[in-house]
Order: sequence, then structure tokens, then C-alpha cells
Amino acid sequence: MALIDLDKIIVKRTILGIRCTVCGGNLVVSEKKSVISKLARSISLGTVRPEDYACETCKKRYILL
Repeated sequence: MALIDLDKIIVKRTILGIRCTVCGGNLVVSEKKSVISKLARSISLGTVRPEDYACETCKKRYILL
């Protein structure tokens, strides 16, 4: 019987989606709108609709224009 070292096994994520660039966590849509996204929407008169995202693990915030 062979022994398997589970600490050395690396599992690649196969789920398609947006990932955090810092920690690799999942990004979820945030209800809180940032000042920059509100400003971009008002300057563009509604043609640009920025989305605010926050990482589930490290809580870093992202804006997708």
C-alpha cells in the first residue's frame, strides 16, 4: 500500500468566475456602492454601470467598469 502526503497535493480550481488577485478568493457582488462608482455613473450619465465586488476572504474591494 502506498502512502499519500495530502499536504503536497495541489488542487486546481476548475470553477469559472472572478477571483481575487491578492488571495485567490471568490469575489461576490457588494451592495455598498463606492464613491468612485457613483461618480463614474453620474459623469457618464448612466451609460457606464460599474459593479462593486468584495473578496470573501480578505475583504478587498474591486470595481468593474
